[in-house]
Amino acid sequence: MVLAAFVCQWHVVGIRQDRANDWVALGELAHIVGRRDDAREAYERYLALEPDDAEVEQILVSLRGDAPPPRAPDRCIQQLYSRFAAFYETNMRGDLDYQAPERIAEALADALGTQTGLDVLELGCGTGLAAPTLRPYASRLTGIDLSPEMVEKAREGGQYDALEVAEITTWLARDQTTFDLVVACDTLIYFGDLGQVTVPVASRLRPGGRLVFTVERDPGESFRLTDSGRYAHSALHIREAAAAAGLHVERLTEGL
Repeated sequence: MVLAAFVCQWHVVGIRQDRANDWVALGELAHIVGRRDDAREAYERYLALEPDDAEVEQILVSLRGDAPPPRAPDRCIQQLYSRFAAFYETNMRGDLDYQAPERIAEALADALGTQTGLDVLELGCGTGLAAPTLRPYASRLTGIDLSPEMVEKAREGGQYDALEVAEITTWLARDQTTFDLVVACDTLIYFGDLGQVTVPVASRLRPGGRLVFTVERDPGESFRLTDSGRYAHSALHIREAAAAAGLHVERLTEGL
């Protein structure tokens, strides 16, 4: 019944050919109800009118079945979070019951116990939702994020000792600082092969150092770009990426 109503609405309301907002709205509706071909067509028509929308361009890679890029393009992340920064925390915590910081907290409690005084790096710190979890362990807490708007929100929270706007693999390649703990809370969902991050992070970890991160689960054996424009990763791929970096997996759990 829902799909039938959706089709009727398409024909009755109609679409003005010169209205990009109409096409993107139609694409979103088709996307929500699982009509991938209709979503692809609507997004393609939208992108013809708004060719600079890197977020929709990333979604179309999956909807078209094209070969995915190694990671989400910088423009995609910057555009997405420029739009999202103002209501990010309200949406994630209030509307979506976002639990990734809690999953990070559980992993850290299990791995670190009551340790304090650590040098901690957060990759993709966003507005700082994970900062209250990390701060008790840290003598110094550094946050890196590609979005200037998200970093400004994090700065307002006052939890970080240092914040920088940067793409994280570029930052890891140029900065030689070492850390006791590196955390990525829903950051690696924008990367395909996790080795892009695990390998350079391993070279920045001090002896006994740890990398803790969350990803979206894929039931297969590798990773894939999903229709959301994000990547999902299997447990096997996580273990392989850890091994490639000379790391071993201490704890691997599933949760919301």
